[in-house]
Formats: sequence, structure tokens, C-alpha cells
Amino acid sequence: MKTTLTIVIILILAATLFTFAKTEAEIKTIVVPEDYFTIQEAIINAADGDTVFVKKGIYQIDENTTIVISKTLSLIGEDPANTIIIGAPRALRENDIAIRLAAPNITVSGFTLTNFRVAIAIVNYHAEPYPSGCKIVNNNIINNSEGIRPQRNDLLVSGNNITKNNAGITGYNTENVVIIRNNISENGYGVNIGVCRNITVSENQISDNSKGGLNLYYFGPHFVCNNNITNNSWGIRFAEGCGNATVYGNNITQNGVGVVLLIFPNAGDVVVSGVGNTVFSNLFINNTEQVSQEESSFNYPDSTRMGTDIVSWDDGTIGNYWSDYDVTDSNGDGIGDTPYVIDADNQDNYPIMMFYGIAITPSPEPTSTPEFESEPFPMIIILASITIVTFVGLSLLIYIKKRKQ
Repeated sequence: MKTTLTIVIILILAATLFTFAKTEAEIKTIVVPEDYFTIQEAIINAADGDTVFVKKGIYQIDENTTIVISKTLSLIGEDPANTIIIGAPRALRENDIAIRLAAPNITVSGFTLTNFRVAIAIVNYHAEPYPSGCKIVNNNIINNSEGIRPQRNDLLVSGNNITKNNAGITGYNTENVVIIRNNISENGYGVNIGVCRNITVSENQISDNSKGGLNLYYFGPHFVCNNNITNNSWGIRFAEGCGNATVYGNNITQNGVGVVLLIFPNAGDVVVSGVGNTVFSNLFINNTEQVSQEESSFNYPDSTRMGTDIVSWDDGTIGNYWSDYDVTDSNGDGIGDTPYVIDADNQDNYPIMMFYGIAITPSPEPTSTPEFESEPFPMIIILASITIVTFVGLSLLIYIKKRKQ
């Protein structure tokens, strides 16, 4: 009996180890250019869960090619400063995209992408799987028409250096996007968010963007917090139909205009004003104009009713710090005695008298190889393997007992 039990245990352990070894072997790292000469070849020959690791070098994308990732994998560059994907002149406009994400849970990290109409687009076509849960982290995205174009849901954009593009990030028709700890500087537009919901823009350096820092329109809610928004033509703009945006804890400093309220058609037949927007606990320091209204560039008929999004400039207890607010605080509660008046329709009822509670910590530019934690081995595979081999072992034990009887 002891010999039989020993044999069964050995068989169980052997089967378990064989199952684990087989599964581990199926998840592999493919190296470019050693295993395959081009990035696209490596992706085609990869399986779900694999990593395509790209060695340092310059990789020029053919004029009629886009790198399409239509399976769940990680595309990792050896060093973001020296693993460069550069675009060639494109004959076909639809191909003028460096990387297109067309599957769920893709990670792209460690590259410089330059000279494209769009550096990274998150969008699937036809029968391609839906690209949710993707991550774009630690890349240099420089000198493109558009840097990152989110068009699908559940995306993380973090730790990227997004500079010198006509537009840094252009979100369209997407939900649940987190844009955090990026350097978004020296672009035309920094971040342009439209026809989107649940967009979080947090802890970014948004500066020196010539056309504007952060543009918000259709639909919301949006969460804009703890960003350093400086030296832009305007810092934040509430454009057509932006609703339920919460803007708090930002350093809005030395812009041409701190916050712009765009005037647009407001009669209900075209669009309606966004409501529920709240701006509080921000620093407005030395902007040429702290807040102003801006006419839409489109020529509407004179009879068109015009208006702006509706914005509250405090949360009912706390407003903002305004560097040009010079009023006393007679009871010493940190709130000015009188409202900060912006115009006839806008005022901060609880202006803050001093800087407080705002910590801005933008991430540095990515210049070295990002570190990744390995994904935990799938627990469902472990449990399934143990169940199978246990069942086989017990069946074998019962069979041996019956034979002896």
C-alpha cells in the first residue's frame, strides 16, 4: 500500500510540473532584430501573452505600413531614448500611423516615436478584438501631427514625454481613460478631449503649448487634478457641452489665460451648455487674464443664441487662490471677505487667501529602460492543473485498490 501511494504521489507531482513547464514554455519573449528583423514580423509570430522586446536602434516604418497589434502582448523597447521608430513619407493617409492597438491589454513602452501623422492610435476595425485595458507608458512621442489618439475605452497613458506635436493627446469617443504623470509640453494643443466620458487628467506637466493646454468638450464627467499647467496660450478651456468636470488642486500659472469659457450656440437646436462643472482649490497665479470668454471661430447667424458652459468657481466651502485678489480676511478663516468677481455671470464665493494643500509632482522625462513586474502566473491555470492531476491520481489509486481486491 505504501509503495502504491508513493507511486501515485510521484505521478501527481510529475503531471503538475509537466503542466506548469508546458504553460511557461508557451509564454515567450521574442527579440527584434535577432529573432525577427522587423517589429511587425515579430508581432505576427507572437502569441497572446508574449513579449516583443525591441533592441536599441532606429526602425523606419515603410511608407505603406502601420504596426498593428491585434493580440494581447507587450511591445517593449530596450531604451526609450535610443529605441526609435521613425516614419517615412506616406502615400496613403490611413497608413500614416506608427502603432495601432487593436486587442485588449496591450502594453507599449520604451520607444521614441517621431514623424507620423499619429504616433499611437487605440482603435479596432472590422473583426479585430476590442482594445480595452491597454497601457502606453514611458515613451517619447515627439514631432508628430498627433501624439496619442485614444478612441476606445479603458486606457492608461502614464510617464510619457509628449512634446513638439501639433496635438499631444486627442481623445475622441472614448471612456475611462487615465492620463497621469506625463510631460505634455511644447505642442500645439496639449490635451484635446471630446465626445468622451470619465477622463482623468492628473499629475501632468502641461506647459508651453502654443494653442492651449487642456481642451474639454462633449460630454464628461472629467476629472482634472494636481496638474502643473503653465506658460500655455490658455491653461484650460471649457468648450462645447462640457459637463460635470471637476477641476481641483491644479497650479494654473503664467498662461495667457488661465481658464477660457468658449462662447458657442446654446439654443438647444445645436448644442446645450454643459452643466455641473466645478473649479476649486486651484492656484491662479500671474496669468495675463485669469479667466476670459472667447468667441467661437465659426460664423453663426446673428439670430443664434450663444452661451458658455456653466461653471461653479467653488465647491460651496472652498474656492481658489487668485494672485490678483487683494481683499482682507477679517476673521482669519483663510477665505476672503468678499467674492472674487470674474464677470457678471461668474464669481468665486470663497476665494482662498494663501497657497495651501496643492502638491504638484510631474514625472521626469523617460530616458532609461522602464522596469516591469512580471505578471503573476494565472491562478486559474494552477487550480485547473491541480484539480486534473488530483482527479487522475485518485482514479488511479481506486483502480489499483480494486485490482488488489
